[in-house]
Amino acid sequence: MASSAPSWPGVRPVKTCTECKQSKLRCDSKDRFPNPCSRCQSRNLTCTVDPAFRRTPARKRLEAMSRELRELRDQRIAEGRAGSTTSPDPDTTRSQDSSANLPQPSVAILIDEFELMGLESVELSGIVVDRQSVIEIFRIFITHFHPQLPILGPISLKTIHHSHPFLFWTIVVIVAQRSPVPSDETLFSRLYEPYMQMLRVEALRAPMPLSRIQALLFLCTWPMPVSHQRDDPSWLYCGIAVNAALYMSLHRSNPTSGTPPSLYSIGVISGSPHERTNTWLGCFYVSTSLSMHHGLPPMINTPSDLAAIRTILSECSVPAEFSLQIRVLLTLAGFTNVLSHNSNDGVVDTSMTQLLDGELDTLKVTFPDGWTSMIDISVLVVRMHVYTLVITRTRVGTVPREILLKLGLAAALRIIHLANLRFHERQDKTQSLTSIQREQTLPKNYFRGLAFATIFLLRYFSLNNSANPEEQQLAANHVIMAHTVFKTLSKEPHDEYGRVASLFETLCKQAPIPADTNNPGLNDRMGASIVLDAINTARELRGQSSQLREPEVPNTVEALPGQDRMPHDDMFDSGSELVEPWPSDLAFANMFWGDPSWDVFTVSAEASQFHPGQGL
Repeated sequence: MASSAPSWPGVRPVKTCTECKQSKLRCDSKDRFPNPCSRCQSRNLTCTVDPAFRRTPARKRLEAMSRELRELRDQRIAEGRAGSTTSPDPDTTRSQDSSANLPQPSVAILIDEFELMGLESVELSGIVVDRQSVIEIFRIFITHFHPQLPILGPISLKTIHHSHPFLFWTIVVIVAQRSPVPSDETLFSRLYEPYMQMLRVEALRAPMPLSRIQALLFLCTWPMPVSHQRDDPSWLYCGIAVNAALYMSLHRSNPTSGTPPSLYSIGVISGSPHERTNTWLGCFYVSTSLSMHHGLPPMINTPSDLAAIRTILSECSVPAEFSLQIRVLLTLAGFTNVLSHNSNDGVVDTSMTQLLDGELDTLKVTFPDGWTSMIDISVLVVRMHVYTLVITRTRVGTVPREILLKLGLAAALRIIHLANLRFHERQDKTQSLTSIQREQTLPKNYFRGLAFATIFLLRYFSLNNSANPEEQQLAANHVIMAHTVFKTLSKEPHDEYGRVASLFETLCKQAPIPADTNNPGLNDRMGASIVLDAINTARELRGQSSQLREPEVPNTVEALPGQDRMPHDDMFDSGSELVEPWPSDLAFANMFWGDPSWDVFTVSAEASQFHPGQGL
C-alpha cells in the first residue's frame, strides 16, 4: 500500500466543495484533504465534494425558503383547527426523536444512602475525591455508561464503596477520564497512578469475586489510554474475566432457579442469579467484540455455550438494545468458526457470507423493538469484517470479490454516515454533558469500527486508482467526515483520537495505487488485516520501521555448562546420528494400548495398535 510521496495529497478530482461553490468562493479542500476546507471547518459545516452539484441562485433559494415557511404556517393552522391547543416545539420534537438513540438508565444505584453516610470525601492512596464529585460521577455512569454494558444489579453506592472498592474506583476512573466533572477536571490525572497500582494487584489476585469480573469488563469496554495500540491490555484483562467467570460457573447460571449456588468451597461471592446471568452475557459481548476487532477466534464459541446464551436471551429479562447487540455477535460467532476452518475455499466463503447477510437481515425483522442506529452500526461492522476476511484471501478480479467490495463500500459509507449524524445531533436540553463528552462515553470498539470503515474506503476506493471516479469521490467525502469526528474528539495531539486522525492524514499523502499491489501481511485476521497494514504503511511513509525489535536477551553465558561438560560432536552436524522421535513414540503407544490390563475393558489390543499415518 505504500508508495513514494506524491506532489499532491489524496484524490480530489473536483477542487471546490458544495458550500464554497454555492457561495462562489475559493476552496482549498483539495489541498487540505482529509481535513475539511478552511471555510467549512471554521463554520462547522460538512465539507462535501460533488461533481454533479449545481449552484442554486440566491433568488431561487429565497423562493424555496419562502415556500417552505408558507407550508409550515399552513400546516400549523390546520393542526390548530383540528383541535390542537398547542403546536409542537421544533426543538422538543427533535429532542424526542433523538432520545431513542440515547441510553436509558438500566440499573438502580441508590445514591441517597451514600449522601447520608456523612463522608465528606473518599480517598485512594492519598488522593482525595470530594463526595459531590463521586455522586455526580455515578449519576453520569448510570445514565450514559452502564446502559451500554448493563451487568450490574440493583445496588447502593454505599455498598459498592465499602464492599467492592475495585469496582468503585474503576467506575470513578472511567468516568473521570471520558466525562470529567466540572468541579474536578484534573481528577483522572491524579487518580491514574494509584488506580494502576490497584489494578495490577486486583487483576491477578485469586479468588476473583463477581464485582472484580464486572470491573474488568468495564475496563475492557472503556480502557485506559495507551501510547500505542499494541500496549492496550484489554484482550488480556478480558481473558482473565472470562476464565474467572468460567471458574464461578457463570456459564451454567440459571436465573429462574431461584437461590444462587453456594460457591463457598472455591471462595468467591456468587451474587444474585440475575447479576450472574448478565455478567456472563457481558463476558460474551466484550470478548466477542474484542476478538472481532483483533481478528482472533472468539473466546466463547462452543455450540453449547452459544445455545445457552440464546436460551438466556429468550427466557430472561435483558435490556432490548443489549440483547440485540448480543444476538448480532452470536451470529458472527457461529459463522466465524466455519470461515476460519475453510481458508481459501472461495465457494464456501461466498456461501457463508450470503448466509451471514441473511441471518443479520432476519434479526431486524424478528426483533424490531429496540433497534437503534447503534445496532445498525454493529451489524454493518460485523458484515465488513467478514467481507474483508473473504476479500483479502480471494483472487483479484473474481466476480465474488468484486461483489463483496461493492457491499463493503455500501456498509462503510453507511457506518460513517450514521456516525456523522450522531456526532452532529442537536444536544438535548436536559443533558448535562457536552456533545464531545457524550461521544466519548461510547465504547472504544465503536471507534475501532469507525476507523476500520475509513481505512477500508481509503484502501479500496479513495486511494485506489482502479476504482470508479464517482466511488473515489464518494469515499473521499466520507473519509473527511470520519476524520472530522476523530479530530474534534482529540484533546491532545497524540491522544488516541488524534493518532487515528493523523493516521488518515498520513495515508492520504500517498499517490493512488492499485489496492492489491501490496497484499496485507496477515490475510486471516478479518478487518484487523487491513488496519494493521495501514498502520505499517503509515510508519513507512513517515520513515519509521514497520517491524518490532526483539527484546534483548540478558547474557547468561556464566550459567551455561562449561566446555568440558558439553558434547564435542556438533549436535546439528548432518553426519551425526539423530534419534527419530516417531519409533520411540510408537513403541510407547503400542506398549500402552497393548497392555493386558485393557482386557478388563474388553478392548482388543491388536485392534488398538497405533500405526503411523498421514496425520491431520
